[in-house]
Amino acid sequence: MPAEVDNIAKEPVEGEVKQSGTLTEWTAVSGEWIPSTNGSNGGIWECPALVELPIDGDPTKTKWVLQVSINDGAPAGGSGMQYFVGSFDGKTFKNENPTDQVLWTDYGADYYAAVEWSGIEGENSEKYWLGWMSNWQYANNTPTSTWRSSMSLPRKMELTQTEEGMRLKQTPVSIDSIRDNSQKVSFENKVISNESDLLDDFSGDIFEMIAEFDVSSSTASEFGFEVRKGSTDEFTKIGYDVANQQLFVDRTNSDSFDYGTNVVNMHKGPLPVSDGTVKMHIFVDRSAVEVFGNNGETVITDQIFPSPTSNGVKIYSKDGNVALKSLNIYPVESIWKKSGFQSTLNGWKTINGNWADTIAGKQGQSSGDAFIISNEAGSNFKYQADIKILDTDSHPKDPNKDTVGNLVGAGSLVFRSDSEGKNAYAFNVDVKNNVVKLIKFLNGVGHDLASYNNDGNLKLQTNEIYHLKVVTADDNIKAYLDDKLVIDINDQAYKEGYFGLNVWDSTVVFNHVKNKVNKIKK
Repeated sequence: MPAEVDNIAKEPVEGEVKQSGTLTEWTAVSGEWIPSTNGSNGGIWECPALVELPIDGDPTKTKWVLQVSINDGAPAGGSGMQYFVGSFDGKTFKNENPTDQVLWTDYGADYYAAVEWSGIEGENSEKYWLGWMSNWQYANNTPTSTWRSSMSLPRKMELTQTEEGMRLKQTPVSIDSIRDNSQKVSFENKVISNESDLLDDFSGDIFEMIAEFDVSSSTASEFGFEVRKGSTDEFTKIGYDVANQQLFVDRTNSDSFDYGTNVVNMHKGPLPVSDGTVKMHIFVDRSAVEVFGNNGETVITDQIFPSPTSNGVKIYSKDGNVALKSLNIYPVESIWKKSGFQSTLNGWKTINGNWADTIAGKQGQSSGDAFIISNEAGSNFKYQADIKILDTDSHPKDPNKDTVGNLVGAGSLVFRSDSEGKNAYAFNVDVKNNVVKLIKFLNGVGHDLASYNNDGNLKLQTNEIYHLKVVTADDNIKAYLDDKLVIDINDQAYKEGYFGLNVWDSTVVFNHVKNKVNKIKK
């Protein structure tokens, strides 16, 4: 827009009251005014990324690409990303395509706010990025624990010249180091008809799959795979529509999760046949699929939430046959590090709340009380653990509040408990109220037996490790905070029971959970 110009909306007619609406009638007073709309304007624009990319791998030939995240208005519904190809002189980016042309970065529902790396370019000026694998239409409600959503695989970005014009190409980084090559499954030159039994002996929930189909001789109207297929009608379909030359992912039967009315089930993007061949490079994870068509000219990224037992894979064709030139499937090892939880107790059973073994230890999360109980019990013992109450806002949204609450509460050692944690003792460190307490749960309701706050001088903090220890001898219960005796009381309610852990209004990490049975001399 040129400088020093004015544009004025028409004033409302005298006496007319305009409460709300969109200003549509404008009159130029001075200067030159032109429409500045480019691409899709279905929702807000955010998280721009401006990057110079090589064309077809040639670092001497480059163009600038402006990536913009949009919410709502993406092709699958809700959140997504679009891009513009053009030039940049250090101040102004100029789109070289028609203003109404829309180029989508990813045609799935779950690729948003991608972030590129800077300063790692190699001799061919490679550029890499990865995106947030979720969608604001349902991001706060996905049925996952202990985290919600994740990031996509890192992808190399470049531009490629196509018949339709300059387009973005994304290539996933190699994961060869975590492929389980000993379990590799390979096929060549197979004819696929209807629901083939070719993959009946393969199952998996984490794998990489590379398939090439000969479309030039195909009589099928559609072909592809059903992954994360269960004994019921649960599966995610990844396929190719021959007539429309479209790659697609169909979540209609993926799971029972409600993605909302604004997000469609079928996510599809244009993928012209290349030399008579269609290539699918597919990554299947426990709760996601990433699909790269041909050499990455079309990409579809989607979350899925199937049953853990839905591990089947099916290859199919529709209305005819298709020639499978090659297929390689690589089971993939987890990159998740082994849990750092150390304990002498076994057989942990979640009663309520969210519990997971993490690198830091056994982590519990809940709004309100939540218990996890081991299968070991005792009467007289020494029971101890390290406990850390985390300061985090990564809690589920409280339905009674407008925003996500920053829950900071308490964690407890549970002992002499019944199998459900309803009747038990709990030695509790409560950061929220700056106190440690011995609590007796009776039919699920907690009652304070004793408390300690050092005459108001106790300074409990989040993200600090506290060592809790309980020593019992018949009716006597002694409780220690960092090896200091803080509670010494007699109570006859519970003589013996199971060991467990408890969180209240918090995310809490427990580690070095140990018990030692004491013999009492009579």
